[in-house]
Amino acid sequence: MLEIMNRQQEIKEAIWETYSQHNYTIQTPFFSLNPYQVCPLSGLLMFFLEQSATLEIEVYDQHYAYELEKGHQELPILGLKANKDNEVKLRITYKDGTKATSNLNIKTSPLPESYPAIEVRVSNKAQMEEGLFSLSLGRSEGVKTIEALYSIVDEEGEVRWFYTGMTAHVFRKLKNGNLIVDAPISSGICGAYTSAGFIEMDFLGHIKAFYRLPNGLHHDVYELPNGNFLAITQGDETKQDLLVEIERESRRIIKEWNFRGLLDQNRQTVIDKVSVNHPLDWLHLNAIVYDEGDNSIVATSRNQSCMIKFDKDTSKIHWIIAPKEGWNERLNPYVLEAMDKSSIGWAPHTPVIGKEGTVLMFDNGNFRSYDLDQARHAYENFSRGIEYRIDLESGTFEKIWSYGEERGNSLYCPYLGSISLLENNNRLMCFGGITKDIFGGPTDDMKSNRMKNEVVIIETTGDMPAEVVFEMAMRDRDITRPLGYKCYRCEKMTF
Repeated sequence: MLEIMNRQQEIKEAIWETYSQHNYTIQTPFFSLNPYQVCPLSGLLMFFLEQSATLEIEVYDQHYAYELEKGHQELPILGLKANKDNEVKLRITYKDGTKATSNLNIKTSPLPESYPAIEVRVSNKAQMEEGLFSLSLGRSEGVKTIEALYSIVDEEGEVRWFYTGMTAHVFRKLKNGNLIVDAPISSGICGAYTSAGFIEMDFLGHIKAFYRLPNGLHHDVYELPNGNFLAITQGDETKQDLLVEIERESRRIIKEWNFRGLLDQNRQTVIDKVSVNHPLDWLHLNAIVYDEGDNSIVATSRNQSCMIKFDKDTSKIHWIIAPKEGWNERLNPYVLEAMDKSSIGWAPHTPVIGKEGTVLMFDNGNFRSYDLDQARHAYENFSRGIEYRIDLESGTFEKIWSYGEERGNSLYCPYLGSISLLENNNRLMCFGGITKDIFGGPTDDMKSNRMKNEVVIIETTGDMPAEVVFEMAMRDRDITRPLGYKCYRCEKMTF
């Protein structure tokens, strides 16, 4: 990691040396496309201002305004399109009232041949939440990610930002405008499945900080209101069952939650061993969220098919949403009763705090039973986004919204997937681990070297029945090879 950061420092110094040899102004600025060699559709604009001013930048439909003081300026140019002569418009209004304009013409390269063709099936912009789609996208061979293709895509399916660093799951925007992604180095644990930690970087790919986790980062990082981070990791002899809090400034781990004490590692759940990554992978934490309303944490576990809420300070369990089978005497009182058993989720992802006490999650649906005789085969299964209302007085939960079941096995994801609750009450779902055999049929056999991944992103309204206002798909159509695309999470994002 130090080598990567040192290389970036050398690049920064080389850029400054070139810049300092000339007198660059807003009419004749310095520009470097992809300065840190990891974000091909982003660039660095540099110039000197003789007086304070307001600068407006227009990149197609993306508009930015900056209040600038006199002196040297460094600004990102974001939202370029691949393989085009991009025109960027600059409009400046100086403190004395004078105005000036200038244009940049920026030629970008094509996306890599390995990038998927994006098929936009529905795009009703009037009903969509504002913003672009951030995708933790990867190219896969079977279940294994062989190339990271993190992207930000607009409603027309046009890629507007692209990251080529090695990564796996994490892709989130922080409150300060920077991004966090997996560190571009493996932890050496579970192969490349866990990274050595995560990095904070800007949209140019310039690394601001590296947060190392001794036993690797698994799946998710969450920024707390105080600026600290929650991160999923593991112990020396455990797998994906440890949650930690990292102090932002010191980058030290200051608190741990060991789920072996919180839940029951001896609960028998998985009816097949095809999709479990490791004998110790009894839990497989995959996503977390903090509820500021009552200082609690909500987490989802794939291999326990549960969503659990517990107090951040005391670890006292509030409730568990899961199938009722197999819970011990200590935990059984916390397991809520489903008003309708068909609403129970299986192998879920991405807990979301809803409005008025509701919670949402992505219900992958694996087998939908712990009884082999009752288990659903992939061809008769489905995945869905789902919202629950919880009644703690009666100890029950009920489904009040869902989408996905009506699409049948076409969107079935035995792994990966996410849901977001948007500001306008729309729901954004990532069916990111759709698995097909080479003949196009759904399959649960994720270890098969003949399995192909597909991704479908869907935004719907929040009413029932939900209306699809956006849908796009990414897949590899060559049935002679087990190559495809997968995506851990999709969120709405702005530059």
